[in-house]
Amino acid sequence: MEPTERRAPALAAGAAFAFVLAGLSYLPATRFLHYASFSGDVDAARLAWLVPLAIAGAFAFERIVRGAFYGWLRTKLPAGLAAPAVAALGAVPMAAARLAFGPRFDGPPVLGVVHAYLVALALGLGLAWLALGTRSTIPGGAALAAVWAVKAAAPVISHGRPVPLFELLAAALAAAAAAFVLRKPLAPHRDAMWGA
Repeated sequence: MEPTERRAPALAAGAAFAFVLAGLSYLPATRFLHYASFSGDVDAARLAWLVPLAIAGAFAFERIVRGAFYGWLRTKLPAGLAAPAVAALGAVPMAAARLAFGPRFDGPPVLGVVHAYLVALALGLGLAWLALGTRSTIPGGAALAAVWAVKAAAPVISHGRPVPLFELLAAALAAAAAAFVLRKPLAPHRDAMWGA
């Protein structure tokens, strides 16, 4: 067994952890800046079905979207386009789930839809890089399950309009964090995309 193969599980766990940490970083940041607070109003009955649904849904979603669908698209699209295409298409059901189960957006409905899609797109890029860099959908499923479970369980009250911007920046940071941790395993994919 080569040293890189022995480090693969630790690298996958580290990338998933970096993704979760960065993706949820907007919660303490907005709390610290007094743009959000955490209420004590936890609906235990809602959590009893929503958190397990979020966890199971995240693993199934990753297996279908970044597993089967990505594998199919890879044969149809030029090198380097399948991952962004899967992120863009996979963002649609993620945004729909967020609009259905997430907190209400304080603003025009169109902005709420665009915001949900952009957050899902940024997270989707990070999840695509997690799947590519680890050759598995399990780290991405675990990372997405953690993000969805925390978002479902944390009763956040927004006190300002910057919270959605912070969430979008955190989603982009999550993608960048996953790509950074997995920069060596992702190198062959970068080279194939640029024709090197």
